[in-house]
Amino acid sequence: MVLVALYIGRSVFVPVALALLFSVALVPVTNRLQRIGFPRLLAVALVLMVAVGAIMSFMVFLAGQVLKLVADLPRHEATLRDKIVMLSDGSGVFDRAMQTLHRLGQALNIGPRGEAPRIVAEVPQQSGGLSSLLDVLGMVLSPIASVAIALLLVAYLLIQREDVRDRFLHLAGTHDLHRSTRAMTDATDRVGRYLLMQVGVNGAYGLLMGAGLSVIGVPNAALWGVLCFLLRFVPFIGGAVAILFPLTLAFATTPGWTAPVEVLLLYVLVGSFCTYVIEPLLYSSSTGISPLALLLSSAIWTVLWGPVGLILAPPITTCIVILGRLVPAFGFLEVLLGDRQPLPPSVRFYQRYLAEDPFGAEQIADGYMREKGMAALLRDLVLPMLETLRHDRRGGLLRADALPRITDGLTALLDDLQESTEVEPETPRIAVLPVAGALDRAAAATVAAALRDGGRALALGEATEPVAATVLCMVDVPSVARLRRLVLQARRNSGTVVAMILGDVTQAQLAPLAVLEVPLVRRLDDLRGPLDAAVKLRPRTIAA
Repeated sequence: MVLVALYIGRSVFVPVALALLFSVALVPVTNRLQRIGFPRLLAVALVLMVAVGAIMSFMVFLAGQVLKLVADLPRHEATLRDKIVMLSDGSGVFDRAMQTLHRLGQALNIGPRGEAPRIVAEVPQQSGGLSSLLDVLGMVLSPIASVAIALLLVAYLLIQREDVRDRFLHLAGTHDLHRSTRAMTDATDRVGRYLLMQVGVNGAYGLLMGAGLSVIGVPNAALWGVLCFLLRFVPFIGGAVAILFPLTLAFATTPGWTAPVEVLLLYVLVGSFCTYVIEPLLYSSSTGISPLALLLSSAIWTVLWGPVGLILAPPITTCIVILGRLVPAFGFLEVLLGDRQPLPPSVRFYQRYLAEDPFGAEQIADGYMREKGMAALLRDLVLPMLETLRHDRRGGLLRADALPRITDGLTALLDDLQESTEVEPETPRIAVLPVAGALDRAAAATVAAALRDGGRALALGEATEPVAATVLCMVDVPSVARLRRLVLQARRNSGTVVAMILGDVTQAQLAPLAVLEVPLVRRLDDLRGPLDAAVKLRPRTIAA
């Protein structure tokens, strides 16, 4: 229903949207003039006169360039005729293709018995002169009326902006004034920053294209530079449409094929520089829209409002995203359209293992470790995943084969990420052992990765030779009898035994383990003290 209303009322909604967009762009200039001492009415009048004057000067310049181009075209008639002759040469591939299409067309036009197709001529009804005049006036006056309405709305919004703001806040509700004010400020800031950056980037693009086309020798290079500047405001297709005109002109007015190829290379180089170098630096947080959302919204607004909708799609979608971010009832809009990651890294990491995609989990872990280090990887991804696995196992949410598959994959991943870790040869070794089950094996791999990252030397598997210390790893609280047996076995080959529990358990659950008289730690960083005392080394930083 909303989309139907937007489509039917586009003649009203388009000027309103344009007015809102231009008012956001002109408010900072008006405020600056008022701070200098200009009255508001005079400041608004000056801003509008300068804006309209700039647009009119722009249009006069474009008209002059177009007239100059039309006047110069007859001088290039001979070159264009040579190009057409070259393409229509009988020995060329182009000519053979055209002949084939011509023969196919003749075959399709022949009747069932070789009869020539009958031609039915439709005589159009003569329309009155008044009707034709009204049609022409409608075509001319419609855009003029839209521009006039937009200018009047811009003037009203600039003069009465406090009144408009207060009305919006009243509609949004005064019970949460902080959230409503934040939404309005965020929307105007993002849209204003987007417009400013668009003007800057597109201006640089048009300047570079105009200068490059002038060096190549394309006629009226200034006109095409301005056209590139204007059409680049149209997302996705604007730059490609703009280059068609100078490319066609280079083909028609220059001998050979060098100039058209140079125009294409210029378009690729300048477009790539603006798209992949300048825009990522400037647009990183300007709109908050994901690329897919921008593509879909551009398609929707183009269907509703035509080419103007394509230009208005980014700022309108920005406002919709901010609405979803700050109003809980519309939170789904921010998830669907925003550029924020919808899932936290720990959930994405665990989900990849649930989806049986260890390669995807490895990519997440590798990128996270390169950016923040092994300690952050264990703290932010692995430990939350172990706690989630513990919760899902206790709730019966995992299939029988899922837990060992996931923990084996996690163990292999942690081993692969630390293949190149070097340890001093004289460093005393520490044994890291699981208490019981697949989940505890993953906990042992996590502790081993943290110790190895801190420069500790590890004894793989159950120690058969004396080691400096043994760490018994668990996620849930085991039975006292089982843990006592493991502690006694560990004390045969190590002077220090430490129990490490990584699960989120209560002190009441840990109380029965106090009879074992072994250090019980719950954070990876807490291992540093007992192990430093055991190996008699200077404290080293391990994963926090």
